[in-house]
Amino acid sequence: MRLVLCRSALAALLLLPVLMGGMAQAADDPVAALDAANKALSASEALAEFDVPVTTGAAAGYVPDATCALCHEEKAESFSHVAMSRSFYRPLSRPVIEDFSKGFYHAPSDRHYEMALQDGAYLFRRYKLASDGRRILVFERKVDWILGSGNHARIYIYQTEDGGLYQLPLAWYTQEGGRWGMAPGFEFALHLGVGRQVRRNCMFCHNAYPQVAEGSDAHGMPEVFPKDLPQGIGCQRCHGPGAAHAGKAMAGEDEPSVRAAIVNPASLPKDRLYSICYGCHMQPTLAVTGIRRFGRNAYSFRPGELLDDFRIQLDMTDPGMPRAERFEINHHPYRLEQSACFIESKGELGCLTCHDPHVKRTPEERPAHYRAACLTCHTTDEAGLPLPTTATTGKVSTHPAIDEGADCTVCHMPQRRTQDVIEVTMTDHRITRDPGPGDLTAPLEKRVNEVAGIEMLRAHAGLSEEEALMARAMGVLQYTAGKAGYAADALAAVLDAAPMRYFEPWYVLADSHMKRRDFAGALEPVAQAILRAPKHPGLRAMEAVALYATGSQALGLKRMEALVAGRADLPLAHYQLAVMYRDQGRADDAIAMARKAIAARFNMWTAHRLIGELEMERGNWRAAEETFRQALVIEPDAARPRKGLVEALDKLGRSEEAALYRATAPDAEEASGRESEAR
Repeated sequence: MRLVLCRSALAALLLLPVLMGGMAQAADDPVAALDAANKALSASEALAEFDVPVTTGAAAGYVPDATCALCHEEKAESFSHVAMSRSFYRPLSRPVIEDFSKGFYHAPSDRHYEMALQDGAYLFRRYKLASDGRRILVFERKVDWILGSGNHARIYIYQTEDGGLYQLPLAWYTQEGGRWGMAPGFEFALHLGVGRQVRRNCMFCHNAYPQVAEGSDAHGMPEVFPKDLPQGIGCQRCHGPGAAHAGKAMAGEDEPSVRAAIVNPASLPKDRLYSICYGCHMQPTLAVTGIRRFGRNAYSFRPGELLDDFRIQLDMTDPGMPRAERFEINHHPYRLEQSACFIESKGELGCLTCHDPHVKRTPEERPAHYRAACLTCHTTDEAGLPLPTTATTGKVSTHPAIDEGADCTVCHMPQRRTQDVIEVTMTDHRITRDPGPGDLTAPLEKRVNEVAGIEMLRAHAGLSEEEALMARAMGVLQYTAGKAGYAADALAAVLDAAPMRYFEPWYVLADSHMKRRDFAGALEPVAQAILRAPKHPGLRAMEAVALYATGSQALGLKRMEALVAGRADLPLAHYQLAVMYRDQGRADDAIAMARKAIAARFNMWTAHRLIGELEMERGNWRAAEETFRQALVIEPDAARPRKGLVEALDKLGRSEEAALYRATAPDAEEASGRESEAR
């Protein structure tokens, strides 16, 4: 029989006096201890007895954060005010801060945006205005998730039937009184519209780990998420999976055993402690993200590990922006490590010198708190003025006169406008004696990084020369969306000289060939990758397309049919099979397969376009008009659906309406860009 207890009774059974005495201590090898503890039968039995769900699969051993709060109530309450706890959540689960009375017009793309609070939901709307002032190509979608604490911004996300998460182009920025604006990456005329997918690499830092199947978070696996997701970065992202810790407490095990079943970051060596913080906050540039170590899946990092064992951090060279001048929104440790304070401290200065991750400091508390942190290294003279270094007492300070309670960070870590999110200002963690002239918070024009080179951020102990070369080549391919043939050649050369037992570099090489439409060149790396990951659906789809495109049409078709049989979770593969059927002259099969793709992912505008073109070829002008229009609602500047819609409207005798869509066509270069994105 399952027991349902009131909170006070459960807290008593959880050995409240033991656990409230302080955060649990880590074992000598916290990762090994945690893995062993989470396999303990007594823990799982105890949790099951109290109906506490425990994750399995790719991220096993995690419990709801509410379970942690039963014993660590004060910590949980304090943490609920920290931005990390509000990094991802359902609309209306947090206070409404937006002004819904205002819309936003984005001139570069000639699109209008609105957000409304309607029937207990956030409703996003985007449209264009025709020459007669009429709203056309209206895209409406309920917001399913909000990303961002709202301290600086909120980003809005919707979810498709297959579990894909997509970012909407509109964002709410809270500074300077609050206003709507384009979300980062959507500032220019040519952007991804409503088709920008939120990937696991993004969610790794914006949310707790979800319940997903083992292996589903491997490289290249479908970027999908369950409909029921955690809401925010929780306790266990820094302390590790808590099932064993809570289960041992419920089972009444002794205190050392209970404490050993969870990670206390404060007891870790500094390199492992800051591996937790740096896992999300060390981001040299948004343009080039790090490469996971081969064999490591997205949700495999555990507190207590070295970050270098999970990810190879990459940096870039930008001729127009030296490293010392680059300032992005997630540059906290990247800038801090450029500081003389950090260098001279030999790593003693770090995130926890100033920040308690459980506590949000109020504006009134900050000056004294940060001043005290600075004075852990710096001394003061008899007048209470800071000395520039850890000088002996009695030396006269050259520091300008300031109030006794002044906040050191105002001058030495000033607020500065970020270059990647130009609507936001952040604290610059590069500690400087003099920030220099000019207004660091002045508005900026969005600048696209000029990536002239990609290198590792730092040397990795134990990383082979071959893996380092492959990581750099894969970074270039990641940045260029697989189009840099020279990087693919470099990757191939390393793989020829030192074949890898892992599939990831072979996958990246094959994907580069596919994106450059070198289907023959893709066959060998695809085969090598499949030898190492035989059940990977992305690899199987690449193989089928490459075979079909290189003359083995029957075999390619057969393998794609086998891949999608009985599966509704592979919309891209369904669309690729629809294209094959169309090429074979099987129009009915092509339409049916394209509709399966749309059922899983309604925003696949290319599938709508394919149906429209097939209906047009058969003279079904009304059906063609409907599907071309839907494609344009999703992607308003795509050239082929627009041309098809205009032709269909003319055939249906609606020439005035056809003229409206003909007049709103984008220039040829932009339309070409849209079609290129779809291929």
